[in-house]
Amino acid sequence: MFKTISWRMYIKAKSKEKAQKVINRVKQEIGDIEVVSLQPYWKDKTLFELNCETSLMIEEPAKSVFEVLQLSNQIGNDINVIGPTIYEINRVVFEGVCSSPNVVGIHWFHFRIANF
Repeated sequence: MFKTISWRMYIKAKSKEKAQKVINRVKQEIGDIEVVSLQPYWKDKTLFELNCETSLMIEEPAKSVFEVLQLSNQIGNDINVIGPTIYEINRVVFEGVCSSPNVVGIHWFHFRIANF
């Protein structure tokens, strides 16, 4: 079962409050987000690093990959995908990276789904 999509995003903002406004924009595009962490990015003080999750709850790998591609396309179109990679029997990992998101304030994002 693919329960969640794990996201990591870099938000261009000067404060947590402004980063939260960007998070609200992302929520409008992909739905409810559970924020795991939101911290200034140590390599670049103009960015905040957001780690968050969205619910997926899909059993089939092909349907899960398609759903995450549809959601990620809402926030960026030029996405480099990695996988799906299959380990053992029915263990699947699928990831993607976008360096040119179309949501104002998002500098970069990565997503990952796995069923183990």
